[in-house]
Amino acid sequence: MSQCLNPDCIQLNSKITTFCQKCGSKLLLTDRYRALKILGQGGFGRTFLAVDEHKPSQPYCVIKQFLPQAQGTNNQQKAEELFKHEAIQLEQLGKHQQIPELFAYFIQDHRQYLVQEYIEGQNLLQELAQSGAFSETKIINLLEDLLPVLAFIHQKLVIHRDIKPENIIRRKTDFCQ
Repeated sequence: MSQCLNPDCIQLNSKITTFCQKCGSKLLLTDRYRALKILGQGGFGRTFLAVDEHKPSQPYCVIKQFLPQAQGTNNQQKAEELFKHEAIQLEQLGKHQQIPELFAYFIQDHRQYLVQEYIEGQNLLQELAQSGAFSETKIINLLEDLLPVLAFIHQKLVIHRDIKPENIIRRKTDFCQ
């Protein structure tokens, strides 16, 4: 299936179509990235599971669509700047095994998008819901996993302003060990 990215539509379409069957919006971002389904939504926008159709294996990726909840011109402008700043910071951080890689940042149909590496696994909130409260040992292990990446971003003079269980994804390969 192919998820329409028009915020007023979000129709599911056949994977072979190039335009939404309901609203007519283009389904491929930059003629490359196809949204498959909505993964989540927050104050800045929606996140979609997607595929990169330019690569032979059509690997999964994540599309973050800027779609702020804030009202008013000043709030909208500030939110747009923060979204673009996130892209700049991700680019400046470069590659790190614990940070999803930035593949692209662009504007299409007057909306901003980030495309990042897809991390297969559970976020910490899902893990907590499934397993219940963590033991002291598990919390210590989690902190030992998190502190190196936080030290890395702080060394690059970046402060992560949205650390919460929903934003901490543990790779399926790490989670199963």
